[in-house]
Amino acid sequence: MSGTNTRSRGRPRLFDEDAVLDELTELFWRKGYSQTSMADLVEASGVHKSSLYSTFGTKEELFAKILRRYFAGRMDMMSALVDRAGPGVDGIHAFLELLRSDLVSDSSQYGCLLVNTSSELCGSAPGFEGFGVEFRKALRERLRALIRQAEPDGIADQRVTDQRTDLFMTFMLGLNLTVRGGADENEIGRVIDAMNATVDTWR
Repeated sequence: MSGTNTRSRGRPRLFDEDAVLDELTELFWRKGYSQTSMADLVEASGVHKSSLYSTFGTKEELFAKILRRYFAGRMDMMSALVDRAGPGVDGIHAFLELLRSDLVSDSSQYGCLLVNTSSELCGSAPGFEGFGVEFRKALRERLRALIRQAEPDGIADQRVTDQRTDLFMTFMLGLNLTVRGGADENEIGRVIDAMNATVDTWR
């Protein structure tokens, strides 16, 4: 009786799944998808290969899970930054300063995982096909909300809003490549200062 109950419950998992995903996200973020092997994943996680497979599936399935998880967290962060920034052109300046603070932290030294992977895998991965398009759409929605907050009450020019949103998108994606390329705090600051100067013309 006791043996049957033990088998039905299964073997307890001996590792924290979220903690392992955090470790493996950092590994993929640093090395890229193609340069990360199963041996690397085993070493970084400290979890046996068979346990990784039984919990997360293949390397492709694991990466899709990590990418979706990162995507959700990144969009939540962007939404929070937009909410904290506030209205008006000053709100866009506040957003850029919040972004500056985030980018000079150690956790952002590799740029954005989604942008990096979009470049490496042409925006599509097994299990998360078309993630590049989905990511840019979601990011654009959040940036457009930020730009709309800077428009005077009762005045809206969709063409201008769209143009400014597209410019901001290009800035954000280009800034990620600058960070990924090893830019230091001063270089990041110069890029953001240039964007602040552009935003000042929107008053």
